[in-house]
Amino acid sequence: MSDETKPYMVIPAISIKDEMMTTPKLKSTISHLLVASCLFSAGMSVAADDLSILIHGASIHSDCQQGKSKKSKRCDFNDINPGLGLARVIAGNQQTGKLALRGGAYYDSLEELAYYGAFSYRKEWYITPHVFAGLGLQAGYLNGSGMHGLAALPMATLGYKSWALEIGYAPKVDFVPGRKHVAVTTFSLRWTL
Repeated sequence: MSDETKPYMVIPAISIKDEMMTTPKLKSTISHLLVASCLFSAGMSVAADDLSILIHGASIHSDCQQGKSKKSKRCDFNDINPGLGLARVIAGNQQTGKLALRGGAYYDSLEELAYYGAFSYRKEWYITPHVFAGLGLQAGYLNGSGMHGLAALPMATLGYKSWALEIGYAPKVDFVPGRKHVAVTTFSLRWTL
């Protein structure tokens, strides 16, 4: 078989000088890969209850205040926010609470791809041998949902065995850029492997 008739696969190489590096889609893809690689930088051995898959799903927007000019923020948000993430416990246990490193991506309320990398702390209490409830906080970098920088999200959890519903709440406040417009309640699932 000659080189012209052999089946082949083209794998494009991207150089720093390549014009594609300036496209937002490629930049976001590279950012997502960086966030994912950070999750596992603390070590390769993972205990059975140290790794979770995060399944993002929905949000509720309340107390929205529509602006009056043409360039003002709107109040018609997308409430379906599918996405995936990973969380890896890096310190703590059931008695002290767990510190985790998490990252992922989702389609935000503005119908754009958002990504994040954060630390989270959560403390959970078992109500029965399989049912638990907890409180936590995640804080880190968010690029999306009207933000580009540091963000924090308090959350409550309700779970059964290896599944937990995480409910986050970002209140409408004046001191956070972009957040004086609307309060947001988020809903995600955490599946601990």
